[in-house]
Amino acid sequence: MKIECRDVSYKYEIPGDEWALKDIGLTIDQGEKLAVIGPAGSGKTTLIQLLDALVLPSKGDVLFDGQSVRALSKAKKLFSIRRRIGVLFQFPEHQFFHETAYEELTFALRNFFDQGEEEIEKVSRSLMGRLGMDIDVLRRISPFRLSSGEKRKLALASALLSSPEVLILDEPTAGMDAQGRRELIRIISGLKDTTVVIVTHNLEDFLAHIHRCIGISRARIVADLKREDLIARLDDMAASGISPPLALSVRQGLEHEGVASLKGIFDMETLLESLEKNFVSADEA
Repeated sequence: MKIECRDVSYKYEIPGDEWALKDIGLTIDQGEKLAVIGPAGSGKTTLIQLLDALVLPSKGDVLFDGQSVRALSKAKKLFSIRRRIGVLFQFPEHQFFHETAYEELTFALRNFFDQGEEEIEKVSRSLMGRLGMDIDVLRRISPFRLSSGEKRKLALASALLSSPEVLILDEPTAGMDAQGRRELIRIISGLKDTTVVIVTHNLEDFLAHIHRCIGISRARIVADLKREDLIARLDDMAASGISPPLALSVRQGLEHEGVASLKGIFDMETLLESLEKNFVSADEA
């Protein structure tokens, strides 16, 4: 699904409130992986609500495969778009409404897609196993009794089970342990044909797996950059209140000091490995 924001602005219906988003122009092609970053209150959550057609723009329009969200809303066909999009919000417990975690996990498959119980259990068990959670336990426990990290895994799995064309993740690694974060990143990197939009304060977790980065500050897009171009704009990002990824800041400093090219490295672990190899090679020489 191709999503286009055309001169989109949004204001919440609160007297005296300022624009949550202003004059947003953005195109997301099917299969793109992009991160949305920015300081708190910059408009990131409002943007993903517009991308999921949960709210309509105050001005401008959002197009889904060329169809206006306003026309879809008027024709009462927004559901046809929303069922093609999976969403994990920052506080997943706000999405829960079933008695057991297993019912929560499988709700969409059971109600919106033509799959039998045996197939639902098979795919659910496989996915939750990858995330380190036991289906048999989920059958007995309320989703509200799970830890914050487990709630996030449950909501993510629920979104993934329906194989959405677009997956929108709001701070997906918050509350997860290291193993959970690694598995989440592996899952995202394996979604070859799925569009993935990630709102995150921890860009470094995803930098090696995205195509583009959208920077938002004070309700406006201040950067729309390919991953490879980010390092040249770190100072501009910082000036807009956006914290640059540590790996890129360190890499930039090392390159300024004349360290051999570190192009193509986007995380601290790989950066340290490369530096170690450079030092070993220098010592051997």
